Amino acid sequence: MLYQLRQREKGALNMKRNDGIHTFSLKIRSSYSEIQNIRAQNACIHGKHDRFSLNQNFCIADYKDKGVEILLHQSLVHPSWITLIVNPSSLLADKYQPTELFCPTEQIMKQLKTRLRTILDEIGLDTRLKAFRLSRCDQTRDRYYSSADEVAIWLGIFKKSWHMPRYAAVPFPKDSESDEKWKGANQHAWTIANKSCAFSVYDKAYELKKRHKVKINAHILRLELRLSRKRICKLCHEIAWDKQLLELHKKQDAQLDKFLHRLHLPENTRLVTLTQALEIINASRFREKTKKKLRRIVKKANGCESLAAVQRETRIRKKDFTKMLGKFETLGICPISVGFLYDAQK
Repeated sequence: MLYQLRQREKGALNMKRNDGIHTFSLKIRSSYSEIQNIRAQNACIHGKHDRFSLNQNFCIADYKDKGVEILLHQSLVHPSWITLIVNPSSLLADKYQPTELFCPTEQIMKQLKTRLRTILDEIGLDTRLKAFRLSRCDQTRDRYYSSADEVAIWLGIFKKSWHMPRYAAVPFPKDSESDEKWKGANQHAWTIANKSCAFSVYDKAYELKKRHKVKINAHILRLELRLSRKRICKLCHEIAWDKQLLELHKKQDAQLDKFLHRLHLPENTRLVTLTQALEIINASRFREKTKKKLRRIVKKANGCESLAAVQRETRIRKKDFTKMLGKFETLGICPISVGFLYDAQK
């Protein structure tokens, strides 16, 4: 495996990737009676509810394979809500598209709204589409690799990356899963989140196989930046949800690249061995004092579980350490990858 990874190093910058929107959610305030009428006309799955059924959740799953899941939150004591979870690629194709990503244009948005309108009419909801608000948008980047081992290595590197302030790791909850499924889900995915957005990295092939019983031949590492309503309003000048999707898509590359920069894992990061890392550092134009710190960091990375652990082991001040990580970005390498290839070599 190590030989194969070395052979691919020169082509790392030309790695195949696909960018687009995977899922978005539309939300609108409703009434108890309106949701009651929708429930009477459609087959609904009863979800979570409180002891006295003052707050109940229902799901219309008949259109899920076509790209739309409809959630109904019915309450006697709080506002009621209707949420549309839309997979636009599947909705436009009229069938489930496991790996396609949505790249909106004005013309495609018209087709999307026509299909959504048809579904709303079928379930008996006559609310105008323009009245909905965009409550979530998943900006997505798929990285295609040549093997499952390479996907696992990169996922491990993300898990051990430099953790950002105000973000916390969010593992899968154990409530509804068996121990085996719970451990497998957390092994093949990693999520960090704050109040307004979440960032996930996961093995798409594993997720499709375990959750949707779909097998694909591609080896995909999916990067997903999930924006909440609060973050969407900060990023967009537009008010209408269709215009917001167009604006978010235009800003997607910049948003994802900025996030990767904050993790110190930009797109030009390569997998390297310890020997290769030292050669790259020695050949750089940095001062000898800086090179010494960089060499110290990559040597410690062999046995450390994360970049935070490397910082503690090297006893470099946090401020100086983040500066050194910036130097690694300039060189196109990450010290954590050194440890992974060292393990692979053993």
